[in-house]
Amino acid sequence: MNSENTITPKSLEKSQKNYPQVFYPPLLQSFLKQQQLTYPRYPKPQPQRSIWDIQINSNLIIPIGGIGLFILGFVAVIKGLSLSAIAVGLLSWFGVIWGLKQFLQWWERKHRQHQQNYQYSQKLKQWQRANKVRDRYLKNAHKHQQQQLQSRRQKLTHLLKGKVEQSTGESNAQKGVSEVQFLEVLQSVLPNVKFGGEFPLPNFPHSYSMDMAYVDEETGLSIDIEIDEPYEGKKKQPHHCLDDDKDRKRNHFFLERNWLIVRFAEEQVVKNPQGCCRHLVEVIVNFTQDKSLLDKVQQFPNLEPVKAWTVSEARQLAVWKHRETYLHEAGVYRNNKLNSKQ
Repeated sequence: MNSENTITPKSLEKSQKNYPQVFYPPLLQSFLKQQQLTYPRYPKPQPQRSIWDIQINSNLIIPIGGIGLFILGFVAVIKGLSLSAIAVGLLSWFGVIWGLKQFLQWWERKHRQHQQNYQYSQKLKQWQRANKVRDRYLKNAHKHQQQQLQSRRQKLTHLLKGKVEQSTGESNAQKGVSEVQFLEVLQSVLPNVKFGGEFPLPNFPHSYSMDMAYVDEETGLSIDIEIDEPYEGKKKQPHHCLDDDKDRKRNHFFLERNWLIVRFAEEQVVKNPQGCCRHLVEVIVNFTQDKSLLDKVQQFPNLEPVKAWTVSEARQLAVWKHRETYLHEAGVYRNNKLNSKQ
């Protein structure tokens, strides 16, 4: 497996609390992010605060004032001016300094305000040009979408080529009581759905078997479809529990091999197989954008979520005979026995 596709068990620690559950391998997650169509938005620039109420210190005033006082003192000594003449000269000089300071501050403010207004006008022009381009893009958005979607399948095909490990053969695992009827519903819309095959476990004599598998012939998109029941039919042992690592390890195994995983609760499959089919189609269309599939399930009902269960909750459901109830109501339960999968 490529290192970029490696999945750590920690990434699966936060189990999804409701069914249906969808797990994406990183390879397909990155594909979806890259294919998202986004329309740029440009915020209109705002005029900056006027600088006329900002205090500006003119650094030229101090040296000019010091030089002027030196010259005035030098002239007073040379000419022998009286104290009154010196006082008048000092007052006159301070008046000149104060007037010069006001002029320099006004000039600096005016210059900075001019620069600020110019920068704002340039940003405003850029914003107007950008929005004109965006408006033209939006007018042709449908055309751009069609162009992008045409290459979407090609990109997906190239991305998955040789990176999805397929089964080594058909599975001999016993089929669950709800799987056969559900498969018929799925195949009415997705003929490629089949009972899943076997995947040998490295360094172990056992193998994993999928409930059902969907493989898109054109792109290679492969989906592991699982049906989870809260407890086994014969021994009533808790099954597919949130606080059990079995499914987490199993998910990790298939995600590493770039299989997308969709898990339904058995109750959903029994009560609303069409809703499950619709959900699966929506997952597929999210990648392939084959809108013709959506037309086939448009009349199918939406799928209501079912809360996932813990080990203790599964035991309580077994006491209440929860499976037997919904299977009996759906006509799947026969003779008070469940031929559940092991």
